[in-house]
Amino acid sequence: MREKVLKYIKENNLIEYGDKIVVGLSGGPDSVCLLHILSTLKDEFNLEIYSAHVNHMIRGDEAFRDEKYSKELSESLGIKHFVKRIKVEEFAKENKMTCEEAGRFVRYRFFDEILKEVSGNKIALAHNMNDNAETILMNIIRGTGTLGLVGIPVKRDNKYIRPILCLTREEIERYCSENNLNPKIDSTNNETIYTRNKVRLELIPYIKDNFNSNIIENLNRLSKIVKEEEDYFNCVVNDLLKTYSNNNKFKIEIFNKQHIAIKRRLIRTIIEKTYGNLKGIEQKHIDECIELIEKNETGKYIVLPHDLCCRIEYGNFIIEKLKNDDLIDYEYKLKIPGEIFIKEINAHIQTNVLENLNNVKDNAFIKYYDYDKIGNDIVIRNRRQGDFLFLTESGGRKKLKDLLIDNKVPRDERDRIPLIAKGSEIVWVIGMRNSPKYRVKDETKKILKISIKRGADDE
Repeated sequence: MREKVLKYIKENNLIEYGDKIVVGLSGGPDSVCLLHILSTLKDEFNLEIYSAHVNHMIRGDEAFRDEKYSKELSESLGIKHFVKRIKVEEFAKENKMTCEEAGRFVRYRFFDEILKEVSGNKIALAHNMNDNAETILMNIIRGTGTLGLVGIPVKRDNKYIRPILCLTREEIERYCSENNLNPKIDSTNNETIYTRNKVRLELIPYIKDNFNSNIIENLNRLSKIVKEEEDYFNCVVNDLLKTYSNNNKFKIEIFNKQHIAIKRRLIRTIIEKTYGNLKGIEQKHIDECIELIEKNETGKYIVLPHDLCCRIEYGNFIIEKLKNDDLIDYEYKLKIPGEIFIKEINAHIQTNVLENLNNVKDNAFIKYYDYDKIGNDIVIRNRRQGDFLFLTESGGRKKLKDLLIDNKVPRDERDRIPLIAKGSEIVWVIGMRNSPKYRVKDETKKILKISIKRGADDE
């Protein structure tokens, strides 16, 4: 097993001579196996190894059992150990996260803190082949693109490494048994209240029993193939950027000749290079950029999350971060009935007045209001100082600023959220919250339908 991991480390350039590595140690089989194997490689790579354990304060005595075991194991291997206790359930509630999200956040934050304290350069995490297979299945269920099929990366940001991603859970348990390590088992792993546990305990066993007993190995093989193909596409994209991009400008003539798969990767890569990551960038944003670029109309642009802008300029397109003085306030009076295009958000707003109360069912992009109550004096705009909205029909109010903070909307995105408003009163925070004040009721005679459709201007 050690030799298998060593080969995997060398193949993927995970560890270099003289590395200082912080190992995330839960006390379970995976992290125990990882710590033990790395301890046997200390001399070969001249490593400094540290272990870090987070007690989530959720499982009572069991949590303190794991904490004690992690400390004792580290000491027996001559490894300096760090521990943090935090009430994750309270942290999750305070920060409006799920317990899973909060646990992951505090773990990674603690690992980074220890890495800085010891002047380390790598954080080793104990994901395995089963974890990777579970992640791929979860991504498929969510409707992932091909990147989701890559699964868990073996290395990220040249800092996070996963040296035992080549081992199955069965191999790990066998290694622990053969070396008398006696890891501790987290009882919550057997609870099916979490999606990953359902995939692990119900879906994968069902697939094994009824379709393919080698599903874990096959999904990992798929992951490897997709990663290799993604690496190839990245090489193609980087060559195109090197050849046809100048001062962040890319030639539209060249872009429009590319296959759609290359176009999407080009846009994603440029955004990632400009902003630093792809968080908050959805497929619709990529497709909107492509639609804009294909039309090649100088002066046209769309605004993306994080105050990014994709604009057309004389045969080139540019994706760049807007400066503060580029943040333009906009406001358009709605045509009732009618349709207008809002270039700042690259969207069409359509209104209709209905008299039929049947089949009035809204969604994230369509809302219905009592027309006699709401009237004609309605605009679409971005936020202004003093904006508020009603939370109840009887008049409970909330500042728009507080709503955006409560929903964890990043500061640099708040001015880009489109609002349907009457003066300072916000009727609809599009994509987030709708005021109940003008709700359609049985006695409503006329209904105002407002719908939003994103897409480049057709004019």
